[in-house]
Amino acid sequence: MVIHRGCVRRTALILALGLWVLHVTLSEAASLSGTVSLDEKPIADAVIYLERAQPHSPSSKNEPIVIEQRNLTFSPKVSPVVQGATVKFVNSDNVTHGIFSPSTGAEKLNLGTYSHGESRLLKFTTPGEVVLLCHIHLEMEARVLVLKDPYFARTTDDGHYAVTNVPPGAYLLRVWRKQ
Repeated sequence: MVIHRGCVRRTALILALGLWVLHVTLSEAASLSGTVSLDEKPIADAVIYLERAQPHSPSSKNEPIVIEQRNLTFSPKVSPVVQGATVKFVNSDNVTHGIFSPSTGAEKLNLGTYSHGESRLLKFTTPGEVVLLCHIHLEMEARVLVLKDPYFARTTDDGHYAVTNVPPGAYLLRVWRKQ
């Protein structure tokens, strides 16, 4: 699949298709958009991401990504972030939360307990999937997907996504969704 300068190509991805190699050519950034579906049903909260084929230094983002605890749920439930990004966990509930992660290979995430209006910051440095849970409210669950490159999008409820400003180069196109 080749995407040319200024071209937006609609791509329907079936999760079972696996891995695609993407080449962005010419000197200007490109965009990729489409729909993710499985058995002709749209997939919400999947992550479409591009990994550079060549090794590089991870970039960091200055503005923290916000994951809010509201109505005893995480919002959003899936958060793709670039390696080195800081996530701000904000408690908007009128109850105490104790956010942690049992994920192996991830940072040993345990934010302790914190009340309404309080927040915690955490920098994610290791690529991979991080499960978020609450010690107090066992029904709460979310995912952070830590990616090496900043070229990603989360699908909407109808399965649509758009990855923008992809610079020239060779990339692996991947699709992730919660199992």
